Amino acid sequence: MLSTASEQPPRTSPEPPSPPPATPRRTGPLYAAEAAVSLAAAGLMVLLARGVDVNPLDRIGQISGLAALQLRHALIAVVLLALVVITARVRWAAHAPLARRIAAAAAAGLFSGLVAGAVVIALRGTSWGLNAAYGDAGTLTRWAHEVIRTGTFVGDYPPAFPHVLAWYSQLTDTPPEYGLRIIQIVGTALFGPIAYLSWRLLLSPMWALALGVVPAIVLIDPYKPYTNLMLVVLVPVLLTLLRRLRRAGDTPWRTIVAHGIAFGAVIGAVFLIYSGWFVWSAPGVLVATLVLFPWRTGRRKGLAFIAITATVFVAVSYSHLSEMLRASGSVKDRFFYWDTWTEPAYIAMWRGDLPGNTGPWPPPGELGGVGLFTILALIGLAAAIAVARTRTVVITLTAVFGGAWLLRFHFGSQMYAADAVQLYPRSTAELLYCLLLLTGFAGYYGLRRLHGIARVRTALASPSLGLGVLTALFLLIASAGSSTGDRYMPRTDNSLGILALNSHMIELLDGTCAAYTATLNQGCFAPDDPRLGEVLAELRKQGPKPGELPHIPGER
Repeated sequence: MLSTASEQPPRTSPEPPSPPPATPRRTGPLYAAEAAVSLAAAGLMVLLARGVDVNPLDRIGQISGLAALQLRHALIAVVLLALVVITARVRWAAHAPLARRIAAAAAAGLFSGLVAGAVVIALRGTSWGLNAAYGDAGTLTRWAHEVIRTGTFVGDYPPAFPHVLAWYSQLTDTPPEYGLRIIQIVGTALFGPIAYLSWRLLLSPMWALALGVVPAIVLIDPYKPYTNLMLVVLVPVLLTLLRRLRRAGDTPWRTIVAHGIAFGAVIGAVFLIYSGWFVWSAPGVLVATLVLFPWRTGRRKGLAFIAITATVFVAVSYSHLSEMLRASGSVKDRFFYWDTWTEPAYIAMWRGDLPGNTGPWPPPGELGGVGLFTILALIGLAAAIAVARTRTVVITLTAVFGGAWLLRFHFGSQMYAADAVQLYPRSTAELLYCLLLLTGFAGYYGLRRLHGIARVRTALASPSLGLGVLTALFLLIASAGSSTGDRYMPRTDNSLGILALNSHMIELLDGTCAAYTATLNQGCFAPDDPRLGEVLAELRKQGPKPGELPHIPGER
């Protein structure tokens, strides 16, 4: 059930050989079926969320809405688990691999569908996207208007999302301010399926769910869903690319050319959607490339593979790449948000730039200020190096972590002199993600080492083990989805919930108020109306807990 099989490297590869596959190799139709199931599961959760009738400006309404989503998720999970149980029986055993594929793919979609469904509830009754016309939301909609008017916009920001927003606005005859809401929900729903399918390049279905989706749940961000999603896509793509590079000496020339074109195009597309992760990843990827390059077995093919990939990447991303390089010495980021005031070695949690009431930050640690979670992640790092230090995955992830770690302190050390942040705290997301992945791969490769023991191999193939793992993952996904979704419910404090509250409190483009605003008896406001701050302060006093909105008995 928990097969550790993946593609076998050629015998001439310096990477240690893998054990014989315990499950059939994936095929195009089955992969397409997984994609369809995962997307359908995410879409179903969004559609079901639209039928949840609650007032999102009432804390009890928010809790009821989250509970309704959990009920729907649980019923779907029970059906999927029943399918796995039925196919575990002897007479249906031939269908068991397909059932596991369907369950794993659906679980990935259900996670992001849960979060997207929570955003649907949080924005119920308003046409604005998260944060209305403020902050990044306002900037993105202004750029979309500029694209509609002129066909282009500022060149030093990745162009894909503003162009998609402009395209959707024109296609549906919807103002970009309102189109942003739909794209935020759809982008959030796509997070799980895209993460799962990206990791299926390297892993079997169950491992793609456990190692590809679970570590990524800390990164989902409905406000700008494309940013962290590109990190989740970039990592497995780079790992697959470097694995292909390592085996280039035993790869036919036709395949070298085809793979170079494909990887260059995919990485170029990721760069156009969000390029920030390329800065943090570049040093580590360079080091990993030098280490994994087939210097003895395929130098010419390796150079050709790199050249083709780089050429296609530059061709796809040139418009943004050239502008970003041109602006690299002049653009200053002076947004000193709360995390820039935090000691720079803390990377155990990424909360975005609107944390809310976090208490002491970083949280008090048990060992010299270092918390148990960080200690466990570092044990995972040590274990990954111990059991699989020659594997492409471990070499690359440790190199990327080390490069991002050094860059983090390089930019952080210049903050005072340059009076600029340069996104230095954003490296937290990539560093944390690398540590979580290395911890997961420590278990993955540790089990591989034990695969030759008959009892271990039998235990890993046990349908009961697979069923237990799936059940636990469904519960983990449900809990993480509910917790993440709750953070985006309307709140009055300086947390992510203020993004949704702004969407209700700011008057719509026609000057009217959102559907549920009247239940607060405060009216709605123009974006620049100073009275909004006073109203939020008053609402904070009425809440049952800091930041929470009160319950309004009898209101619907």
